[in-house]
Amino acid sequence: MISFCPHCCNRAPQTIVHEQEYDGVSWGIDDGEEDRYDGQYFVSRCETCKQILLYHSIFDAEPELIFPVISLGKSVPESVSDIYDEAIRIKNIAPNAFAVQIRRALEAVCIDRGSTKPNLAEQLKELADKGEIPKTLSEASGILRIVGNVGAHANKKDVHPLQALAIDEFFKAIIEYVYVSPSKIEKFNKRKDAYNKSEAQA
Repeated sequence: MISFCPHCCNRAPQTIVHEQEYDGVSWGIDDGEEDRYDGQYFVSRCETCKQILLYHSIFDAEPELIFPVISLGKSVPESVSDIYDEAIRIKNIAPNAFAVQIRRALEAVCIDRGSTKPNLAEQLKELADKGEIPKTLSEASGILRIVGNVGAHANKKDVHPLQALAIDEFFKAIIEYVYVSPSKIEKFNKRKDAYNKSEAQA
């Protein structure tokens, strides 16, 4: 197959080197009932960089790349995830452009969370003041903004690949706090309610 490789940022041939089937178990969110399914893992090798990728599939669905992780997840708004999906494809080959895209994604987060301030610095401060992001992540957001500015201007130094790696980690930490963790808590509470309901009916 030919697919995008996050390791080398190329759309390249990939060879499946191992397939592993397994019997999986899940529980319904609404009723807590056990549900069994057939799952598969696929280990493939990128024929350009020779690195390994891991795909997962259940119910014969289209395999989904789970390593390296490049998607922000379904709990993140499209206005944010679409920009990140575009950015992650150039992280290793164009760090300047990646930094600018991450800055745009950060602006999208601020807008999604209701900020009305005219520039990113003020938007980040507003979110921190409202408690949308904690102080530590507010500082990380400032770093993303500054590095994004570096990538956008020709009269400044280039963004180093190590800086690109760092701002990717900072940005995903912000996404985890703002979107992913609240979504996990919500799902846990739904499963807890379903479990309590099934126990009461037992």
